[in-house]
Amino acid sequence: MRVTAEPRSMTLTMPALPTMRNLREIIHSQAIQPTFQPVVNLEDGIVKAYEALARFDESHFPSPAEAFAAAMAGGVGVELELVALERAFEYLGEMPAGAWMSANLSVEALLTPRVVATLLAHADRGIAVELTEHTQVHDYPSLIKVTEQLRAAGILIAVDDAGAGFASLSHILQLRPDIIKLDITLTRGIDVDPVRMALARSLVGFAQDIGATLIAEGVETLAEHEKLRSLGVELGQGYFMARPGPLPVRAQITY
Repeated sequence: MRVTAEPRSMTLTMPALPTMRNLREIIHSQAIQPTFQPVVNLEDGIVKAYEALARFDESHFPSPAEAFAAAMAGGVGVELELVALERAFEYLGEMPAGAWMSANLSVEALLTPRVVATLLAHADRGIAVELTEHTQVHDYPSLIKVTEQLRAAGILIAVDDAGAGFASLSHILQLRPDIIKLDITLTRGIDVDPVRMALARSLVGFAQDIGATLIAEGVETLAEHEKLRSLGVELGQGYFMARPGPLPVRAQITY
């Protein structure tokens, strides 16, 4: 679900009929199983949030990315995103105290009234929207109007994949997010790469200056964890801390 917005040629072909039947069946029966990956304070291991991720029957779609790509190509992408959102919100009552739930949504979904209404109906439950990208944004004023409406209701706005390309930087400049997620390509090997260290350090300062929270994605080793912590990155997410799974009773990670 993470495609940068740089101009490029992209031809979407209609999925085969069995694939479309699978998608319509999933949407109709809401056959999505949410799983949750924690966002952890790198200093003390306390979980601050859980990112909701959609999982599908692997006999239909080998990966969630393929399911959402097929749905987008078939013209039912927003419908599938809405089902994933509704299924994730069924678990809001099980969230550990003090942690927020983060849900991924495309620009197309955020500009859809039914999706906005669903978000607003749960605005007091501690949620964040992570903006993902399928297509280039042509109407930032309309998108900003929606994100400001959500923020006014208490919903956090996050920009995903910061540093991965022009799209994420445009989102940051236009949307002034509450949360910035450092892309996995910048996190990977940051303990041995001075350039990655320098960029992360600059983003720490930038986030502090605009009052945003910085989250490093894709933390997979102790060395990466420790380097990010030393650079001033407050929160992290990745296999080193925990893989996606069910919501735990205890919201703290020990290494």
